[in-house]
Amino acid sequence: MELKNPREDAVKIALLDLGIPAYYEYTRYPLSNGRAYYPDFITSIFLNGRQVILEPHSTVNDTGYLKKLSEFINTYDFYLVLISNRSHRKLIEHGSDPEKFVDEYWFINNFSNDEQWVKQNSRKIKKRLKELLHNPKAEVIKANGELLRA
Repeated sequence: MELKNPREDAVKIALLDLGIPAYYEYTRYPLSNGRAYYPDFITSIFLNGRQVILEPHSTVNDTGYLKKLSEFINTYDFYLVLISNRSHRKLIEHGSDPEKFVDEYWFINNFSNDEQWVKQNSRKIKKRLKELLHNPKAEVIKANGELLRA
């Protein structure tokens, strides 16, 4: 699959290393005011019955974008993990707290669009995914290698 940037490459590698099937920008989800959202990675991980989406992004200090993610979650009931290179503290200082809009926020240091960080970032994401999967309410659901819901 053709990805847009090295951040997304790092997520793809982590998912492949763990054997977790996922769709990449699989479908368009309509939102209010004619807007739409294309989730980056719809995974086969379910947490509390909600399918997990991984959304790697650059700096997330745009509250308009965060509100869009929140509307998507509330409309379609996915579990959204936003991954970025901005610390939670710095985002709050700039007036946007992602934890108010998404289910989980993962800060990955040096999570940039530079190819030199892909391998290191994929290890960090894999570690976070393993932590997520250790939640007793998390499960990976596969049906003949395909996702059950998309």
